Amino acid sequence: GDDLGDRYPHSDVGSTWDGTTDGENNYLLDFTNGGVWKFDRDWANGAKIFDTPVNYLGITFDPTDDTLWISQWSGTMIEHRDMDGNVLSRFDAGFRSISCLALDHADGTLWVGSQGSMGTFTQFDKDGTKLGSVTYGALADQNTLGGEFAFGGGRRCNYKIAKSKAKRGCETCPSKGEGYESQTICKEVEECRKKVKTKINCPDGQGVCRIKAKKPKCE
Repeated sequence: GDDLGDRYPHSDVGSTWDGTTDGENNYLLDFTNGGVWKFDRDWANGAKIFDTPVNYLGITFDPTDDTLWISQWSGTMIEHRDMDGNVLSRFDAGFRSISCLALDHADGTLWVGSQGSMGTFTQFDKDGTKLGSVTYGALADQNTLGGEFAFGGGRRCNYKIAKSKAKRGCETCPSKGEGYESQTICKEVEECRKKVKTKINCPDGQGVCRIKAKKPKCE
């Protein structure tokens, strides 16, 4: 729970509460102005990838098909969208003020909280079927504006590092030929990207490593 001190201001984005990642990029919703934005892993190089109406708040990444789920704050809808913003499906959660939206990668279900029932989180299938809810008394006065599950629940795309470069004072970056496990869940190797270019935290805790990796396996 220690504050590491990093702040990532971006002058083009209004108020934002929830965020998500695909393991290589970060995504957020601009609550004030509308729109989904894409950044690299240290919140640089931001670009809006599609428009939405204002007052959308929750967002989570779905690695099974490289899509996003987003939720309304002023309305009651949860939407499944591709990376161009096309609506693939949507369902009515049955309540407003959805304060966080997260995908549980272990079973593929969606969880949401609400400012109207703080401390209670509701579980849905992707088709919108309500599966149940859980309430935590210690969170009854906490407005959970944002939430994510850790990636897991399946095999992941693994690669061989082709290039590795230390940045910002890092001295212990992985070497060429070492393995790199991405956060992308897969069933078959065809679901993995052929090449990956990303940043990872330095193993010694200072700086970052820029890596390029290829030769994917799903394991």
